[in-house]
Amino acid sequence: MRTEFKVFGLIAGLLLAAAAVYFWWTGIVGPHPEFAGTLALGLSGVLSLLCAVYCWLVSRRIPPRPEDRPGAEIADGAGPVGFFAPNGFWQVGIALSVAAGAVGIAMSQWWLLGAGGIALLVTTAGLAFEFYAGASESR
Repeated sequence: MRTEFKVFGLIAGLLLAAAAVYFWWTGIVGPHPEFAGTLALGLSGVLSLLCAVYCWLVSRRIPPRPEDRPGAEIADGAGPVGFFAPNGFWQVGIALSVAAGAVGIAMSQWWLLGAGGIALLVTTAGLAFEFYAGASESR
């Protein structure tokens, strides 16, 4: 995760520097600085900084991966990558729930927005706990 930390840190630094330069540059040209672009660049930099901090914290807890070691061979990264879920139907339920909420907003039918919100909570929980088998007692 050290590689990702460095990449996100570089992106965050560039975006925050761009936000400062943009704020200064638009303040010189016009009567007052342009805040929308400054805010967009600044918040993008903060988001990248959040990702960098997360990757840095995770990299401290796990051993170095082959991507993080300069002397690693290609074969060091071989093997299972992780578990990926097969096709499921929860995504369709999430999409229909969001669509129902959007139609409820567009048609001013607030009950439909509420029903879509409740259905969204149920389908999101179903997706999150799709492979949950209960707490295991390992001692």
